[in-house]
Amino acid sequence: MDEGISRLPERQLLEHRDFIGLDYPALYMCKPKRGVKRDDSKETYKLPHRLIEKKRRDRINECIAQLKDLLPEHLKLTTLGHLEKAVVLELTLKHLKALTALTEQQHQKIIALQNGER
Repeated sequence: MDEGISRLPERQLLEHRDFIGLDYPALYMCKPKRGVKRDDSKETYKLPHRLIEKKRRDRINECIAQLKDLLPEHLKLTTLGHLEKAVVLELTLKHLKALTALTEQQHQKIIALQNGER
């Protein structure tokens, strides 16, 4: 089930091809529909649920760590000390918005140059 992810080196960016063949339904256990008798006790449900939640938290934490590694150094220096998860997300948004604005400006310049040549 998790063999595809566990073989990746730590802090490597995941790509679409890394997720091909993973068994996502096995990660998320659904509660049985109403009317279906449940032989399991509440405790046997709690253990898989805890494991699923731990895996989910671990994936979130790993993604935030990857985002932190991708941030430019000048943004990391704007905060003092440890970067909290929320700060990493805020800085990532700020950086993406700046990159998007820069890309849009460059696109507008290209269009203006193309129109000028004609």
